[in-house]
Amino acid sequence: MTTNPYRWITAALLSLSVHASEPGEQIAERECAECHGPGGRSDQSDMPSIGGFSEFAIMDLLDSYRLGFRQARTVRLQDGSETDMAKIVDSLSEDDIEAVALYYADQEWVPHEQPFDGDLARRGARIHSVKCGKCHPRGGSVPEADHALLAGQWRDYLAGEFLDFDSGARRMTDRMKERYDTLSPADKSALLEYYVSAGKY
Repeated sequence: MTTNPYRWITAALLSLSVHASEPGEQIAERECAECHGPGGRSDQSDMPSIGGFSEFAIMDLLDSYRLGFRQARTVRLQDGSETDMAKIVDSLSEDDIEAVALYYADQEWVPHEQPFDGDLARRGARIHSVKCGKCHPRGGSVPEADHALLAGQWRDYLAGEFLDFDSGARRMTDRMKERYDTLSPADKSALLEYYVSAGKY
């Protein structure tokens, strides 16, 4: 498994004791639930579900916004205000972030049931095994791999992430970029169907 080059940053945070001013569940409910859903299970297809990600994966994700490695998309909340992930992360202390990460890591990952193309999913399974499986084992369904879970993630969200990778709006590690750049548009379409299938192929 490849080593995340930013892991040392999050590892330092993980070494701290949790002294958040309030429980992770309360912080998540206030700061995260409107977009990511109760318990981190999103009901909006362009917003990722995050409940069930590992503690490290959540902290690494939040650090990527804090450090500017990932662009934050502006979202409009129900009260009409706007925010983005960078603003939310900046409003949280390191202890708050660890508390939220512990909370989401304690949730169960529940794949979203979505229609998919079986033939493409089978092709995507083969591509994933060669190109992606070392870092995202079992179709991206293993929390302990410390990466975002892919199996059963929302199609619209994943398609948007592929577009961000293509445009450079979202950075990749050098190793991931080397492999990603070898994928054709047809390969990416097949991978998308495989992830949406939640590992059925």
